[in-house]
Amino acid sequence: RQSARSQVARRALCGCRFLAPPCPMVLASCRSRLALFAALLAALLLASAGEEEPSGEVGDDSWSRLTTDDWQPGRVGEFNTTFPIKDMECLGPETAIRFNAGLDWATVKAALHLSLGQLATDTWLFQVAAKIQRDEPDTCVLGITTTSSFLLPVTMPKFRNMARMLNTDHNLLVLNVTFYDSLRSGFPVFGVLDSLATPKFRAWFATEEGLSFFPSRPTTKACESPAASALRKAVDRGRTSDEPEAWQPPLHLATALISSGEAGLVGGGSGAGWCAPAEAAALLVWALALARRPGTDGPAARAEGGPSGTSEAVRRSVLRDVVELVSRAETLIRSHGWDEGVPFGQLVATPWNLWWLLHRLQLDLPPLVDGIGFEGIGSSSPSAGRQEL
Repeated sequence: RQSARSQVARRALCGCRFLAPPCPMVLASCRSRLALFAALLAALLLASAGEEEPSGEVGDDSWSRLTTDDWQPGRVGEFNTTFPIKDMECLGPETAIRFNAGLDWATVKAALHLSLGQLATDTWLFQVAAKIQRDEPDTCVLGITTTSSFLLPVTMPKFRNMARMLNTDHNLLVLNVTFYDSLRSGFPVFGVLDSLATPKFRAWFATEEGLSFFPSRPTTKACESPAASALRKAVDRGRTSDEPEAWQPPLHLATALISSGEAGLVGGGSGAGWCAPAEAAALLVWALALARRPGTDGPAARAEGGPSGTSEAVRRSVLRDVVELVSRAETLIRSHGWDEGVPFGQLVATPWNLWWLLHRLQLDLPPLVDGIGFEGIGSSSPSAGRQEL
């Protein structure tokens, strides 16, 4: 039974139905995997014919390089049992900021966390983000992505243009970076997306102009069920409260949604009987509740914890569960976007507040991951928090 559960978890983490486990942790679309296979096959044919591989536009295009399966951001110096460890946190020399030797990514991360949705009030951060977009290479992909999205209210003040950019260049789902890697990196990419989902931006999709670009989508009955509505309203109250950090995850509502079956079977429903964003929200609420569980409150507390390393065992167990829950939620979100044809701009404006839940989880994650501290809110080691994978 344990083996079967592992296979199911691996398939959920991969998100590609026809791939047998083990599958890579890098969650990419099946189409991109087929494209990569075709490229590798072409390279082998060229090599067998004794020809040099031609240098085409795809190989020279930074965006295409970033969104292919074989892309390796930053340094790859350590390995776990299966997968290369990538410098998502941008700690190594290959990903360091180049336009200003006295500035590091940890400082930028901290400033971004403090200025979410307040671009106009932080002149220094605006200038830094603009220089990063102008001068920095794409080696620190999450730094480039986060600062670019952070500038969207200035670079694309019209909602139709902002939505269009979110569908294309700012579509987070095309990057070969898992949600968990984004969380532990310290870059507030989810917080930035949530800050873009203002009431006016959400309301724009229902206007005449918005409907001309994004036709109205039918809401499934599962998304309007009593259990789903109760969870959505509880999460929304937390997001709009004056003290969101004091909000307690409604674990009982998330459990009621899943156990009632009103949103469909986890990861297996479709059509009118399935509500992927509701399930994803419930899984993220579970992850938040686990991250705040007593006994997982940081390295100092663990050092003074219970006998025989009880606190450490709890931390590792909880972190493994959090990774699995986040990965399953990611699979549902990606499926909602790709399989159900929801443009990413609309996904950013979802009333399920998925990006806010992910950002709250990022703020609660540091005590669970060795080496993570709130100064910069990112891991200080490329291997921290990966043993549990």
